[in-house]
Amino acid sequence: MVRAVLFRAVGPTHDVEDLVQDVFIGFFRNVGTLRDLSSLRPFLVGIALRTARSALRKKRVRRWLHLSNDGQVPEVAAEDGDPRTREALRRLYSILDELPDRERLAFVLRHAEGHELTEAAEALGVSLATVKRMLQRADAHVQQRAREDDLLCEWSAGREDHE
Repeated sequence: MVRAVLFRAVGPTHDVEDLVQDVFIGFFRNVGTLRDLSSLRPFLVGIALRTARSALRKKRVRRWLHLSNDGQVPEVAAEDGDPRTREALRRLYSILDELPDRERLAFVLRHAEGHELTEAAEALGVSLATVKRMLQRADAHVQQRAREDDLLCEWSAGREDHE
């Protein structure tokens, strides 16, 4: 679950395994604040989101400075599967990179992780009204940019036909 949240939040260009380790380090540092064992999942999701947010900030700073961890421009990891799907995914993450971190995380929680609005609000530590506004802005941005992209436009049109 933690790996999936991180992967969907930060995209394929990050070393998700290192971020998973960071989440569990954060978990063990803060486990004493967990009052109710039934809250373990939202507790871990919250730590994962804070870790993802930190990684996204670092990514923006490296991009702004034209650096990566090793000073080189990182390449998207090659994955097995359809090249058009990989390219669509790369383009989607490029659009997500344009969003403010909290809007991106709200988008990921709602659309990639399938969280209810109340769950997304709780995980992000904001009100239901705030998460709705964040999602409205993120959805509008992603939809607009997807319409401008030939490949994503095809993909989103295909999804609308099936819904």
